Amino acid sequence: MDYTMRFMMAVLFGMLAWALAAFTKLSPFVILALGFAATTWFVVLALRSILSMANYRLGLLGEQVVGQVLDQLALPRTRAFHDLEIREPGKKPWNIDHVVVGPGGVFVIETKARRKPKGNSGPQKGHQLIFDGQQIIFPAPMKPDRHGLEQAQRNADWLAAKLSALNGESVAVAPVLVFPGWWVEAKGKGTVSVLNAKQLPSLLSGRKAILSDRAVRAISNQLDGMCRIDLSAPA
Repeated sequence: MDYTMRFMMAVLFGMLAWALAAFTKLSPFVILALGFAATTWFVVLALRSILSMANYRLGLLGEQVVGQVLDQLALPRTRAFHDLEIREPGKKPWNIDHVVVGPGGVFVIETKARRKPKGNSGPQKGHQLIFDGQQIIFPAPMKPDRHGLEQAQRNADWLAAKLSALNGESVAVAPVLVFPGWWVEAKGKGTVSVLNAKQLPSLLSGRKAILSDRAVRAISNQLDGMCRIDLSAPA
């Protein structure tokens, strides 16, 4: 049920409560109280739907920005894959935002689009986030966060295990967490690289070659197969 339907339900319950109070012998105070409660509930649900939709659009925009940066990479023998959907028996499907394969290795790139706070009064600037090696520190009043770091590491570990099994030898996958539109300052070093979209090309091009052309082609072909949509799979 989308937000328009929930607003319509709020109006319907309000009108129904008014009609029952005006044209029946039931207690108008009880009817109007119940009607007000139902109307308020559907209004709250509608507002939540609007907020959820806005957050979804923000996240989609962030993925598109990073995807455009990756597609414009002028790195030789490097390929980018987007929105890799993972389905495993007994688990809820999930996706990896981006995967990059090139001579410098395999990278899992997760995108987090976050709104900047308005009127923050702390020492940290409103457009700046800090990575201390353990967590992401946002400007006040936003709270520190580790969710994106854990997600990037988890997806990198999963893909490393998958590619290693397919290739019969260990394939390392580097996790990357990207915050489009933020100024990212790294004050510590962790297992996940944290940066903004503009820093991606330098990270990907700054790695020394660890994969042969043959390995890059093999892994790219495997990712091609994983990115194909299986129309026979259950939704």
